[in-house]
Amino acid sequence: MAEQKSFKERVKETVIQNAYSYKRYFVDYEYLLCSAAFVKNEYYIVSAYEDNYLHLTGLHTSLDATTFFEKCYKGTLEEKDFDFCKSGQNESEVKGSVRRKINSLPSIINMFNVGTFVEEDFEKNRIRCALAAGNVSATLGFVVAGKAKPMTLLKGNELSSAKAKKLDLVLRRKSGESRFTEIQLGDGGRLAEHKDALSSLLSEDLLSLIPKGEKTVG
Repeated sequence: MAEQKSFKERVKETVIQNAYSYKRYFVDYEYLLCSAAFVKNEYYIVSAYEDNYLHLTGLHTSLDATTFFEKCYKGTLEEKDFDFCKSGQNESEVKGSVRRKINSLPSIINMFNVGTFVEEDFEKNRIRCALAAGNVSATLGFVVAGKAKPMTLLKGNELSSAKAKKLDLVLRRKSGESRFTEIQLGDGGRLAEHKDALSSLLSEDLLSLIPKGEKTVG
């Protein structure tokens, strides 16, 4: 009979397994989001870094956040590199939070897709985020200082049914590029709705998709 893995070992394996997908989806690209849910801004640009990954795991470590991610990405993270000790919380509370986060971690890949809802000024218990995105499996909260960066992960869709609305348009560009080159969600008609705000951010290929003489849809 196979020996049962400890919780800590399962946590280590999960954060290692998801580090590659996190980099490939979040770190290597930036996303521009548009939705009828947005009142404060017409759009948000999501730009994630390696050091944001630690926040999403709920773990405590003496490593700096970038080194933690690098060890996850390279598969060299060890159980001694992290623990479940946090000020003001007992170990069982921290473990419960970590368990929910690692179960939800795979669900944030392809978050900006059909079926995802978004909400400004998200609040849940003690959590406050300027922006949040949610699908059936997870809610990803962002801090916004210019661009939006992921800062917290919750299990399930915790968005407000009264405030949240679906994503209308999602564009993508490689990190470091100045213009968005791909449509992940939406079409030329959606581009036309936001063309005044987005024109300077669009590649020539995307600009060519905007129908000539297209009127802004109310």
